[in-house]
Amino acid sequence: MARLKEFDPKDKLEKARDLFWKKGYYATSMQDLVNDMKINRGSMYDTFGDKHKLFISSLKNYVAETHDEYKKAVSGETSPIKSIEKIIQKAIKRSFEEGKVCMVVKTSFELAPFDTGVKELLQQSTNALMRIFEELLEKAQQAGEFSPERDVKEAAAFIVATFAGFWQMQSLYDNRKMIDQLAENLMDYLH
Repeated sequence: MARLKEFDPKDKLEKARDLFWKKGYYATSMQDLVNDMKINRGSMYDTFGDKHKLFISSLKNYVAETHDEYKKAVSGETSPIKSIEKIIQKAIKRSFEEGKVCMVVKTSFELAPFDTGVKELLQQSTNALMRIFEELLEKAQQAGEFSPERDVKEAAAFIVATFAGFWQMQSLYDNRKMIDQLAENLMDYLH
């Protein structure tokens, strides 16, 4: 008879995710994971697989949670452009409050050049985020908030690329005022 887990796998996955998010993949050792997750190695391997599989699960968890947070940030908002602004503000607030640069951006630089599986996962995540912005920009065009002459795919890609710039600047300068100004410049681009 299989033994019941004496821990909540979702809770342990979130602990692993937060550690990878903070330290990155390479700087996080198996012992760091065991210590932070407060489970033994055998249980960790049985439940999550090796470090790479645990990282992939952590990254997927991060992406799903982040996209859910963005959707919650805009619930009830009637202006598509205001919705985009709320997503941007949510991303900045979350990043500064938690003191961690976007996990997708960090992983893009750390692993994507060398790991095709991670690269494909990050591309899927980025495509999904761009689709969120494309849909909002299409609604903004219908509402007269965004010029119908502008290409929504191009603008959505620019927004997502600018996010990466936010996190680079946060990582280098940790200056909230600077990032808020960059966000304002991005919103000016959309008007």
